[in-house]
Amino acid sequence: MDAKCLSIVVGSIMGDGHLTNTLKSQLCLKYDNKSLPYLKWLHKELAPIGVRLIKPKPGYHQHQFRTLPSPEMGMLRKLFYPSGIKIVPDEIFGLLISPLSVAIWYMDDGNLDFRDKYHRSPSFATYNFSQSDCEKLRMVFLKNFSIECSVHKSTMRSKVYYRLYVLSKSTNDFFKLVSPHIHSCLFYKVRPIRTIETTSSRGDT
Repeated sequence: MDAKCLSIVVGSIMGDGHLTNTLKSQLCLKYDNKSLPYLKWLHKELAPIGVRLIKPKPGYHQHQFRTLPSPEMGMLRKLFYPSGIKIVPDEIFGLLISPLSVAIWYMDDGNLDFRDKYHRSPSFATYNFSQSDCEKLRMVFLKNFSIECSVHKSTMRSKVYYRLYVLSKSTNDFFKLVSPHIHSCLFYKVRPIRTIETTSSRGDT
């Protein structure tokens, strides 16, 4: 698997992607129809490792595809699903090293709290990961990208979840990291950095 495909695969696993439970695993990707252009882009970019046709998901407003079975995907399955549930393995420090991976993950699980030109807060909905996994991801951002994050605990329906927030001091650096790789149909997730720079250049208050 070439470096670009691996970067996309890692980002997808961290986000909405799922690996089948087989020795020669497959990466399964599905998105709402409004993100179909993005799914088509992923399909094209992953073509070198082999992909099945994009098909609508019956009963849902979604489309999906799978990669072809691969021993490399099987190895990733063992790392990320050691007990059948997705975790953040210790190997993540050597896997989540590409800005493209971070961008793929952000397009899947990222959110942007933007209320005015002075407030923008990117975050990752890491609800399926434990607190220790989220702390591990916080250290990955710091070590691999010099971006500072914090882990916040929240309670929804009496269940505790953890969310990864990019600190304001690192927000500009984060957007510079991921913006070149964000698909046009999801560019609203990085729009504020452009708005801020534009208003600043006009001298607006």
